[in-house]
Amino acid sequence: MGGRVLVFEPDLMFSSNIESLSRRSNLSVEVKVTIDELVQALRASTPTALVINLDATGGDFKSLPLPLHGSCKLIGYYSHVDSELAKDALENGFQVVIPRRALAGKLSDMFREFGSS
Repeated sequence: MGGRVLVFEPDLMFSSNIESLSRRSNLSVEVKVTIDELVQALRASTPTALVINLDATGGDFKSLPLPLHGSCKLIGYYSHVDSELAKDALENGFQVVIPRRALAGKLSDMFREFGSS
């Protein structure tokens, strides 16, 4: 596999779409549905990419042990109505922050890039 993607998404139906995209790009994927599971996984190892449902964090993503400083691609997504959350995420280290409706197209391109490197 080309790399590891860690996903925080409590909605298992939606996370299955992300899993499918990552596997098509030769990436292993690990989905976490609670903040505690996410924190444990981040403390255990740094993924190639971290994909977070910002809405599901209750806006409390700043307290997560996020792998910053270029060691991991931080990708956040949010409901289209909460642009303030998006701005806050960008100001706190996320490289990519996009509305949920645009996620699949953007992730597909990024995952292809990660899978080929």
